[in-house]
Amino acid sequence: MANRKIAEEFIYKFIKDIDPSGYNTEKYKIIFTEMNDKEFDDYMVGLRDKTKFLVLFKPAFKTKEITLENNLKIAKKYNVKFFQKLVVTNNDTTPDYKTPIEYLVIDLPFKRQSQNLIKKINIPENNKTIDQLTGQPTGISQGAKISYPELQLLTSMGLDKSIEELIKYRGGDKGGFNAYNTMFIKYGVANLKTLENYSTSVESTNTLKVYLSSMHLRSSL
Repeated sequence: MANRKIAEEFIYKFIKDIDPSGYNTEKYKIIFTEMNDKEFDDYMVGLRDKTKFLVLFKPAFKTKEITLENNLKIAKKYNVKFFQKLVVTNNDTTPDYKTPIEYLVIDLPFKRQSQNLIKKINIPENNKTIDQLTGQPTGISQGAKISYPELQLLTSMGLDKSIEELIKYRGGDKGGFNAYNTMFIKYGVANLKTLENYSTSVESTNTLKVYLSSMHLRSSL
């Protein structure tokens, strides 16, 4: 029991350093109160073997004390190095290279998403059916979709104009989309700079603003 009390006090202090508000400390006190000694011992073994982890709860509008600045500050206290120099290995004939500056090195969850074009593209029958909530083509008028990972790839390649075309003029901007189609019909090409004169807001943004307002949530949309 003495060892358990020491372990609990250390965890409470550690959690309080990360979240000075005390919100998470109280949560862990409730969690540990409901654990018997065997369950607590198994939990400690899991922390040691890295099969279990301490987690923090941060509900919206509840605690604002969990900050990047505070995490960097207390990292020194617990001898945690977020930034490290990297050793870059090229091949057997080139010597290893150590970076002169330190980079952020942390563990993050990662999941590779399936991006098969054949699953995501259709040949639309026409361009007449529009979703009233998003302003985007739907049903028999729907062609291809673009996902968030694909947008990240476009961003990394600096294709900002492609993103603007895909998520604005083809993504629910009714005024811009109508002008976009008209330019193609008349001239065979479209110019994004010209479309700015006919642009309206993206319909899905207006819809989200209505949803948030109906929930009594203020937004900058």
